[in-house]
Amino acid sequence: MLTDRNIERFRPLLPIGYKATAAAYQSAINNIKADTLSTHYTNGIEFFQNEFIPYLKNSLLQLSSGAWDLQDYMAYAAGSDVDFMTHIIEAVAADNRVCLFPGDWYGFLVGASKQDKIQWDTKSHGAMACLCIPSVRNGIMTQGMFDFLERADSCLLNINLYPTLTDEERYAVATTLNPILEKSILSISFSRGFGLTASQLGVILIHREHPLRKRFETQWRWFSYYFNAIAAHAYMALDRAALQKVDKQRRQWVHNWLHTRKLPVVNSGSYYVKSFRPQGEIPDKLLPLMRNNVLRLCFKPPQT
Repeated sequence: MLTDRNIERFRPLLPIGYKATAAAYQSAINNIKADTLSTHYTNGIEFFQNEFIPYLKNSLLQLSSGAWDLQDYMAYAAGSDVDFMTHIIEAVAADNRVCLFPGDWYGFLVGASKQDKIQWDTKSHGAMACLCIPSVRNGIMTQGMFDFLERADSCLLNINLYPTLTDEERYAVATTLNPILEKSILSISFSRGFGLTASQLGVILIHREHPLRKRFETQWRWFSYYFNAIAAHAYMALDRAALQKVDKQRRQWVHNWLHTRKLPVVNSGSYYVKSFRPQGEIPDKLLPLMRNNVLRLCFKPPQT
């Protein structure tokens, strides 16, 4: 049972820091020299495309247990994943519908000026479908979500809490998404899943034959000049095994939290978020946590 002291009226899905990420930032700073600043738009771009992006693709291959081979995908950068996704949604919404999966991430909507063309609707046929992977709605990937993506002409996938899943579930999600990967834009979130919040980095991966790449490549190449080198170097210095060890401890903390309060223990999905459909009348104190008849709990386990 949830007591008053366990209820927060507003509990956003905030990232949690890792000691390993702080250490990676310190390592990245040590790599920044005066020459690094002078050559950011020349040698820096070569580093981004020839070193960082192959490293990122390989890390996604490892995270997916070999399911995602992204060698035919082009990479572009921007200030943050939110900046880049806002640009993409705004550009597509100029002449087409954009569909957001009901209850998923509100951030897909906030930067758009043409909000009448951006709809919370599962009827995505002929539109661009947007979804967090896994969904921040409930921390899992459902068949309904895949059907929503499959019906769409194109997809924008925010690869967000994916690193916090178990090995087996990451592989299952990756193989489920493989049939729609070529028509998708993968926006990599380095903040929640990896804790790289002190400096943001937005990167998209898109198949070289994707029509939106051909349409917007001039703009995206220009954006890429301003990639965050500190965040890129920090990601390459990050000990992902250390992060996954902490994630395992945090997953167990959430399991224990739910169990001691006699709430259903949901093992699937990211430990960050667990959602339920309560039966019967909902107490007033829980109403702020309800959306579309779903009670969503967002967790922040201790950092240590």
